[in-house]
Amino acid sequence: MRKIVLGLGISLDGYIARPNGAVDFLFMPKDYSMGPFLATIDTAMMGRKTLEVVLKMSGGSYNNYGMATFVFSRSQPAGEREGYTITHESPASL
Repeated sequence: MRKIVLGLGISLDGYIARPNGAVDFLFMPKDYSMGPFLATIDTAMMGRKTLEVVLKMSGGSYNNYGMATFVFSRSQPAGEREGYTITHESPASL
């Protein structure tokens, strides 16, 4: 069985976005290099809305840091994209 590690940006009140969808609280002026943490991960999974935020924040491109990346979506066609794969499978079945 594979080890599962949850990496999640979340506010103290238990939300991952403000009511308007903003995630500005996730960014801090100090560089907390995520490189060592990301080096321990081989697969990333996220929802379509999270991917949309990531693409918007990065100027339209996705850096998968060498990880296989799966995006769960019911509205987008399944298949390979540049740096990630859109799937209609459930997280449990994937």
